Formats: sequence, C-alpha cells, structure tokens
Amino acid sequence: MVQADIRSRYASTLVTSEVENTEEVAREVFFNVILPETAFISRFAMEIDGVYYIAEVKEKEEAWKKYKEAVEKGSAAGHVGVEARHSNRFRVSVNTGARSLVRFYLLYEELLGRRGGLYQYLVNINPHQKLSHFSLGVSITEQRNITHIAVPELRRQEVEQNAEGSLEGADIIMSPTNPGKVTVNYNPNVKKLQHQLKSGKHPLQFVLEYEVDRSQIGGEVQLLEGYFVHFIAPENLPPMPKHVVFVLDTSGSMRHRKMQQTIAAMVTILGEMRSKDYMTIISFATNITVWEIGESAIVNASADNVENAVRHVEQLEAAGETNINDALVKALTILTHVKQKGVLKGVQPMVFFLTDGHPTVGVTDTIEILDNVRNANKVIQTPIFSLAFGRKTDFQMLRHLSVQNYGFARKIYTASDASLQLEGLYKEVSSPILSDVSFDYLDSSIVTESLTDTAFHTFYQGGEMVVAGMVQASAAAEPLVQYSITAHQADGAYRVAGQGNEFVPPLVRETVDTYIDLLPNVNITADVNFMERLWAYLSVKSLLRKVERGELHSCQQPVRVERAAEDGAASWEPIMCNNLERALYLSLRYHFVTPLTSLVVVKPDSTENGDIKEADMFNRKIRMMGGGDRVRAEAVVILAGVLLIVVGNT
Repeated sequence: MVQADIRSRYASTLVTSEVENTEEVAREVFFNVILPETAFISRFAMEIDGVYYIAEVKEKEEAWKKYKEAVEKGSAAGHVGVEARHSNRFRVSVNTGARSLVRFYLLYEELLGRRGGLYQYLVNINPHQKLSHFSLGVSITEQRNITHIAVPELRRQEVEQNAEGSLEGADIIMSPTNPGKVTVNYNPNVKKLQHQLKSGKHPLQFVLEYEVDRSQIGGEVQLLEGYFVHFIAPENLPPMPKHVVFVLDTSGSMRHRKMQQTIAAMVTILGEMRSKDYMTIISFATNITVWEIGESAIVNASADNVENAVRHVEQLEAAGETNINDALVKALTILTHVKQKGVLKGVQPMVFFLTDGHPTVGVTDTIEILDNVRNANKVIQTPIFSLAFGRKTDFQMLRHLSVQNYGFARKIYTASDASLQLEGLYKEVSSPILSDVSFDYLDSSIVTESLTDTAFHTFYQGGEMVVAGMVQASAAAEPLVQYSITAHQADGAYRVAGQGNEFVPPLVRETVDTYIDLLPNVNITADVNFMERLWAYLSVKSLLRKVERGELHSCQQPVRVERAAEDGAASWEPIMCNNLERALYLSLRYHFVTPLTSLVVVKPDSTENGDIKEADMFNRKIRMMGGGDRVRAEAVVILAGVLLIVVGNT
C-alpha cells in the first residue's frame, strides 16, 4: 500500500509492506525500494508480533556497527542505507524470527521538480513477492489553482514514454470547494497488475502530473510558522541564443545499437536548433576530432549548416578507446577562446556530454579528470550536462562532473527508446531563459544564514526556481517577505521586485503523521510542519552540492552566544559554517537518510510480561501498545543534535 501527501510541491510517501517468514529458523530477508533520485528516506519502522520498533537515524559508520552487532546476537534488525552504485536504490534488510510476520513502514520525502512545464510525481512498483493487494492514494494541496492534472498509463521504469492515455483503475477527484486540492486513488485489478509486472524485467511506474496557476509574475511566497518558501517560474520570455558543444563518445563500446541511437537522436536535436544558435561537434575515442566548416569549429545553426552537421554525424563510426579528459578539456578550451575573443556576446554556452564507459586512455584517474575540467572551466563557467549511456558508465564521476560545473547528469538506459531519452533530456535545457539569476530578500526579519540557494546559474524554460528560509521569531505577526530578482535575459536586464506573505491556512498545518497514519497513536515528527521540512530538505541538498563543488565553508565561524529558549522555536538553530557538518546536523535533526546517514532499528533482546511501554521522544510521550507482553524498549533519539538513550524498564 502506498499513501502520499503533496503540499506545495513537497511530497511525503509512505510505503507499507508485509513479509512473512514461513521457515522454522530465523533468517534475514531483503526488499529493495526504488525511490525518485531526489528523495530522502525519513522514517523506517517495523512491526513484529504487534510491537512497533522505530528506526534511529545515525551516522553511517555507527549505524552499520549497531546493525551488525544485533544480527550476530540473533536479534531482529533492520538497516536502510544508500547503495553506492545506484543513488536512487535503497535496500532494507531484516533479520526475522522463525514463523513470524513483519510489517514494514517506509516513509520518504522529496520536493517535486518542474520539467517541461509540469510537476511529476512517480511511484515505482517493484514487488518481489506475489501481490495479494495493492492500492495507491495521493492527496494534493496547493495554494494556487491546479490548472492541469493527469494520470497516464503505467510505464516501465527504464523506458522514457510520453504521458498518454488514462490509467485504468485511477480516479481523480477534484475538490468542489478548493480548486487547489485534488485526491487521486488507484485501485488496480491485482491479477492484471501482477501480469504486467511479470511481462517485463523493469519495474512499472505510476505517474501523476499536474500544473498550477502562474498568473503572478513574481511567483508565490508562502509562510508557515516561522518558515517561508518562494516559488517562481518566469513565463513568456524569449529563449536566449545558445552555443552547444556536443561531446560524443565514439569509442568501440558504442558500436552498433548505441551508435545508431545516438546518431538518430543527434539528427533530431540538430534539426530543432534555432537559426540564432551555434554548435560545435566533438567526437572522441582514442583521439579527439572536431568538426569544422571553413576552418571554424563554431558553426551557426543555419539550415545549410545543420544539413552539413547531420551528414557529419551520420558518418560517425565507433572504434578505439575512451579519452574523456582530452575531449572535455578541448570543448572548454574552444569556449574559453570564444569568450576571450569577445565574439558571441549574449550567447549562452553549454556542453552536452555523452559517454557509455569509463576513461581508458590518456588521463584515467577520476579525481585528476574532475580537477582538470574544473580548472579549464574556471573562466567561462559553462554548464556541463552529462549523459550516462548504459549501465557500465561511471555515473558517480559524471554526476560529480556536472554538479561541479553548473549542470546535471542523467542516465540513458539502453532500451528501444534511447533516442527519445536523449532528445527529451536535450529539450530540458534547449531553451535558456535567464542567466546569472540572483534573489535578494530585503526584509530584516529574514534569517540570512538560513536561506537556501539564492543564485542560479541558468534558468531553463519549463523549470522552476525555489528558495526557502527562516523568519525571525521576533518578527511581526504577519511579516512581509520583500524580494528582488535580477538576471540577464535575451533582451537585456531582467528585474522583478515584490513582496508576499501568503499564509498557509490551518487546513494544511498538520504534520505528516497526522495526515499519513504512519504508526497508531505515534507522532514522531514532533509537530514539525511540512514547510520546515521542505526548508530542511532544500538546505541539505544545497549543502551537499556545495561540498561536491569543493565549497567546504559558507562563512567564518562566529563566537557562539547562548540564547534563551523563549526566543522562539527557530532560534535554537546553531550557526555552522562547515557545510559538511551542517548537512550532517540537519540530516540527523530531521531524520533524513542522506549520503551521510543511515537508519537502524533493533528489536530488544528479552521479552517480559506486561502490556505497555513508554519512551520520551522529542519531549513528547509516545505510547506504543505491545499486545499482551511488556517489552523492554530501547529508544535512541536525536534532540537538537544531541544523542539521548532512553530505556523503559519493567
């Protein structure tokens, strides 16, 4: 069963699953949960014999140590961690007792991104056991009117399909009184769903897409109990001219199908370039080849030149080794010369980099390649969009490469529609609208150190920019968030100024646990509202990006001053200038499973008579009913960054 709650684009998803050990001995069982790549697991609990055991969030090394100790002693234990190879694939392993039934509760959170003018909410359906029942419910609450919503047919997880048709068994219920609220229920025929799952080797995806009203030019500013979020997606602006440097892998591993699909995608992409755009085509294997017209590698995308470019691409052949370092350095050298000569002013450069493997010739050390590319890109600061074609690509290197260079990395799966995947990813960035975007918040009540990213290298059509932050507890009852947004656009300077204080109504102030029944009579979020969690989520994401870019500090550490508790709920937040420390601190504080943390839950060693156990978690009494037996409960909690051990004795 899947239950989801989406408020102001922030989605919380609860997956509930049952696994039965029918054997006469204890054994460890596993199940994989495929999440959206941007999601953080925030809760994991398991129910054994009517007793609930809630996971602790720990630093990775400490979590694994405690889990292994429990397994060695024969206790039931569960551990959730990030697998290194697939950033969106989590594995939950549990040591179960003989003839026992275990129920799992797994909760993850994410901020829905906007692509192509739509928000997409995805759920991967990938059970390892026969389904006896499956249901999915989604509640959406937006402060603006929902102008579009659709649930297309199920699709394969590794196959990029255009949203089409309507999903059988899915009901969309619009609120008759609130145009910003929608409920979606999906109750499929289980036999048909099971047949669909077995008919392919990849998981199925449930897809929900929607859009909200965009009539206000400054976007929307929402406030809730000391936190604010600012959404903006400028519309109806002309795209800026661009200079795209295509860096295409033509090594031997690309031969046959991959090369054919790359050529087919490039033919389509080149045909969609605008006449004011420019292109450079670099192919690389053991050696680097730069396509030129009239001894120039910088080619205007006129109709004739596009035709010549297509003929060149169609003649590409795959052979040789993989020289990633020299290919990227060459691309950035060309762009640096363009900037130094002062030509192509107002034209946005970008690198579209595709490879299917690891570096095998030239510079092959990953760290050295990342350093070389970063140094070559210091002056021009060009976005690099990396496309990992197939499973054998070093995706972690490509992800670091793009994060460090203002872009993103995506996986291209070797399916029949790989050409469509390539074209779709290019379309995401083919229309730059704004560059050098900067958000300034002028109200003194805004806690400057709390702001998430306020500078965006480039804004692309169909996307959205989001900034969140804290408002001082001493601010007025209804503070105005004053803002100014500056950037460059195709026609010159861009500036939008305004103010907002759209308060989220009480209707959506419940915590995730009151809206999604994670555990009976248990509220483990300590009344942390969704906007505070949204802010924390964005903050951790921002801090981890900074660390990957080599930015280890955001400020100089000030002298810490003790503040009274009555200063307000948000005032306890310490100032941490070390980005890694703060990312870890927020991950622990808000129970996020990030690259720095894991969750672990351990069943107590002994059972005694009784029926109630209590623990103090986040200064709030939690009553967990344990059926007819009293169980010695050990609860480990994180409170304001301090590890507390609370033991309930018999």
